[in-house]
Amino acid sequence: MSKGGKIIIVAAIVLALAGAVALKKMRGGDVKEVEIQTVATHVITPTILASGSLTYQTEIRMVSEVMGRVKSLYVKEGDLVKQGDVLLRLDPATTQAQVDALEAGLRQSKLAIDRQRVASDTLETKWKRYQQLRQSGVVDANTYDDIRSQNEQSKVELNSSMQMALQTEAQLKQAREQLAKTVLQAPISGRVTQLTIKVGETAVPSVTSIAGSDLLTIADTSNLYAEVNVNETDVARVVPGQTAKIVPAAFSEQSWEGTVETVAVSPRQIAGQGKSYPVKIRLKPSATLQFHTGMSCRAEIATRGTSADAVVAVPVQAVKYEESTDRDAPAKSSLFVVKDGRVKQRTVETDIADDMYISVQKGLAAGEQIVVGPARVLRFMRDGERVKPAPVVEEAPVTVKSP
Repeated sequence: MSKGGKIIIVAAIVLALAGAVALKKMRGGDVKEVEIQTVATHVITPTILASGSLTYQTEIRMVSEVMGRVKSLYVKEGDLVKQGDVLLRLDPATTQAQVDALEAGLRQSKLAIDRQRVASDTLETKWKRYQQLRQSGVVDANTYDDIRSQNEQSKVELNSSMQMALQTEAQLKQAREQLAKTVLQAPISGRVTQLTIKVGETAVPSVTSIAGSDLLTIADTSNLYAEVNVNETDVARVVPGQTAKIVPAAFSEQSWEGTVETVAVSPRQIAGQGKSYPVKIRLKPSATLQFHTGMSCRAEIATRGTSADAVVAVPVQAVKYEESTDRDAPAKSSLFVVKDGRVKQRTVETDIADDMYISVQKGLAAGEQIVVGPARVLRFMRDGERVKPAPVVEEAPVTVKSP
């Protein structure tokens, strides 16, 4: 074959290959395997995530108002108690001795007052008689002045004794109150959630960080709350009455329903997290049997943007966002609609979203098919590309061999 003929053959091959490539491009290139989903309607529930701990509505830390050794203890941790039940007794010996001494002193004071009153009455009568005798000139001035002075002195002494008796009565009342405080009673009905003292140990009046100041804790376990910290950027969307799901750390695979009851108006500074606002969520009574105060938990609070009815929604990963050339305009939202084996990029208008779905207000209808993944393909997908459903990979059953 001549040199010119070879050149013609090579040129023909090159043209054929170029034509094949062009035809392939015209037909959309390779068929990409993608995850395709039919558009449906969903109820969208936007949520706010927060963390905190469980606490009881009413929890009372019992402390002693007087110092004393614990003589008797009538409860143990976990016991149910009723309001007024005796929880423990302190040794009353010292306080009882004070009461006995003051009672004896008061009795002596009253006897002395009775004697002084009789003496004072006698002097009063004598002085009145001497007044008549003085007017008659029978008694001289010196004698009359002596009787008058004795009468006034007896009245002063009687009044002084009565004041001392009143002071003793006040001391006795205070001592009896101290004696009564050696018996500790339950202020509410509930459960003993913590017991930090034993028989023989010394209870001291409430002073922070001194051993013995905390005796026990009683809580009304019928009302359990989750107290969580909501970030300052989200707290404006939280209001009382909203529903929430509570997931305690001890039961991470389960959640319990609750209702937002209060939202703090003052922030709390948390190290490393900035400002947050305490939110109290009341759990339903059925949940209280499994939880304990102090357990860590997280909360998913449904905000006011919840859609009342099902709306057209797509998985959040299906929507692509492109920044607008107008700095004041929102980002452009689009997704890929599948029709006749090809994708068409369509601009849509989105609204509220939750963890899984985002609602589409305009540009899409239920029943249409869209590409939802995989992300590595969706990221570089272009309008007009050919696609087909990716095969579903089923996990092979695990066979356990007998030994």
